[in-house]
Amino acid sequence: MALLDHFKKQNKTSKPTAQIAAQTDHVKLIDFHPGDAKWAEAVRDFEKELRELNTLERRPGRKEQFWALLAGIAALRKTPGIPGPGESGPNYFITLPRCATPEDTAACRAHLKKVFGITDKASLLEFCKQEILCNYQYQDFLGFWEGRPPFPIENLNEGGLKLFTAARDFSAQFYPIVGQKGYLGWDISECMGHLRAGYACGLLDQEEFNELAEYWADQAQVFADWTEFAVSIICGELYWEFRNPGCRDDELSQGFELWKNLTRFLLDNDAAWASGLWYIPSKDC
Repeated sequence: MALLDHFKKQNKTSKPTAQIAAQTDHVKLIDFHPGDAKWAEAVRDFEKELRELNTLERRPGRKEQFWALLAGIAALRKTPGIPGPGESGPNYFITLPRCATPEDTAACRAHLKKVFGITDKASLLEFCKQEILCNYQYQDFLGFWEGRPPFPIENLNEGGLKLFTAARDFSAQFYPIVGQKGYLGWDISECMGHLRAGYACGLLDQEEFNELAEYWADQAQVFADWTEFAVSIICGELYWEFRNPGCRDDELSQGFELWKNLTRFLLDNDAAWASGLWYIPSKDC
């Protein structure tokens, strides 16, 4: 999946911060031109549906449960070699799977290599960085909207400026919904899904998985609950699809309906996000 090269942070090693300031009403937005707001309206309608569906607040959960829940979307996908929902017990969404046999391990590794080019920890992380992460782009847009531009926009060539402004203005419609959290939910959900698969087939050992999962669990603390997390995922998915060259409205609509169904299922399932289970890392960690 191609990324907009103009947005890439070359050799970027810093991690997105979880210390995101709360959105304030008095922020004076600059160069803020929301595109067609129909997607924002659709997301708002869906958020209202989700709020009526699930009114539970966070309740204490163990970190291993939380890690698994962050990968809830991935748990609904069928990955060769990894047991699916119908093949596991009631704790399916709050436990991390392992491939049961050498044949299952081989099947999972072959799938990751064929579909994503993932063969080890390094290629897994590189795939996530290049093909999944998109919240740093939203943070760039946010910088321009809030009067703290992260780079001189005049440095972009004509083609780059056209791509940048199209993506920025598409994202602007979601700002009143997700604020400064942006597409972080998407990044967390998809990256945790790939970490889940890498751990299941042994591309990541326990220590490696724990370190990476702890990082994303820390990032997730900016969300008030699973519904807010789900809304960020939905907005991120729409943007992720929008970036694809030649993406059409019907493709956005199909993706939107699919992801609505996935998040709705998790928020309506007492064994998944509807459980409200949430782990808050110790301040001493």
